[in-house]
Amino acid sequence: MKKGFLEKNSAQSDEKTTLFRVLSRREDLFLRVDNSLLPKLDDDAKLKKMLDTLLRKRSKANRREIINITQHNYRIFL
Repeated sequence: MKKGFLEKNSAQSDEKTTLFRVLSRREDLFLRVDNSLLPKLDDDAKLKKMLDTLLRKRSKANRREIINITQHNYRIFL
């Protein structure tokens, strides 16, 4: 998945999940996404909406955060 606002971190990925770094100047935000959800995130509109929501609702005290997106909590982020 090659997006202008995500960078894949293959060093910390495994067979079940993939780690992406969100390109943001405000903080280090990482998304750990189940590999079964990757085809659903190919839609740019859904992914941008999810990232905007995550960046808007983040705590100002956090400088680094890893968010796990699984089958069970995928709908929460949309």
